[in-house]
Amino acid sequence: MPQQIVIAEQLRIAAVLTDDRVDELVVAQGRYQIGDVYLGTVENVLPGIDAAFVNIGESEKNGFIHITDLGPLRLKKGGAGITELLEPRQKVLVQVMKEPTGTKGPRLTGNLTLPGRFLVLQPHGQGVNISRRIVGENERNRLRALGVLIKPPGAGLLIRTEAEEVAEDLLIDDLETLLRQWSTVS
Repeated sequence: MPQQIVIAEQLRIAAVLTDDRVDELVVAQGRYQIGDVYLGTVENVLPGIDAAFVNIGESEKNGFIHITDLGPLRLKKGGAGITELLEPRQKVLVQVMKEPTGTKGPRLTGNLTLPGRFLVLQPHGQGVNISRRIVGENERNRLRALGVLIKPPGAGLLIRTEAEEVAEDLLIDDLETLLRQWSTVS
């Protein structure tokens, strides 16, 4: 009795299939989910706690971003304070890193990551990192060499455990899919 999980990310639906029959259907309830990317508007900046509140949609609860999570914006301007990096009404590209809870809005980050099946693209990252669960030295060397060859300039790659022993063309296809996703986001 083979089981299969089918996920429709855009629709926020997942189904568990057993012998091509739906056993369980899961529909995401929350408005904001971990990994969602938004172009938000800074509502207010709080220098006392080095953070800002960012409006990312229709909710009455703004997202919260701390200076340590600003990512590329912080790197461009060095060790400046939050008031020198963000100002009200400024547009910022953010990703949900923690869903809203109770009276709090979602926790946000500027360090965007786009996960694929075998790779994670870090558009503002750097280098090639390999899952620690891949322990074979030959396989780590093969994946690192391939990662260095296919990594886009100015971005970082994380090679996931699922990439172990996977053919190069499948890894390249995964990266091309992630790059297409990034081009629609940026």
